Amino acid sequence: MMSEVVIFWGCSMRGGYPNVSQDEIRQIVAGMKKLGIRLASEHQMAEGVLDQEDNLTAEEIHDRDYSWLLGSSAGIFEISNPSLGVGGEIADMLHLGKPVLCLYKGDERNVSAYIRGKASSRYLKSNLICRRWETVEQSLEIIRAFVEGLS
Repeated sequence: MMSEVVIFWGCSMRGGYPNVSQDEIRQIVAGMKKLGIRLASEHQMAEGVLDQEDNLTAEEIHDRDYSWLLGSSAGIFEISNPSLGVGGEIADMLHLGKPVLCLYKGDERNVSAYIRGKASSRYLKSNLICRRWETVEQSLEIIRAFVEGLS
């Protein structure tokens, strides 16, 4: 059932991991795969990814990621760690009319109010959901429910 949709996964890379560790993000990605969720992108967790990204031009990175956005049914983003690129990807997904789930750990004041505000904006009618999580298991339950709602 979950393999019918393809999910674009996004999280901070160059912005670092000050609020959610790389290990927690790896656990979330592994958990999504165990749930049978097909991911268009999971390169963020590859060993040496930043060195690999340094071998690409900005245009190559954008166009690769945008093609993944186009080929995805929805997006799931971990937004606890600030990232300009993730914000751009979220905006692109919403402009493409695709559902987006944003996950954040801890205090919502530590994540972009602008992004969270898109969920209930009077100007933008979007399929954006923002949910707080504390444990990897809780994040996976939120993800499972979101993906099941796409079918």
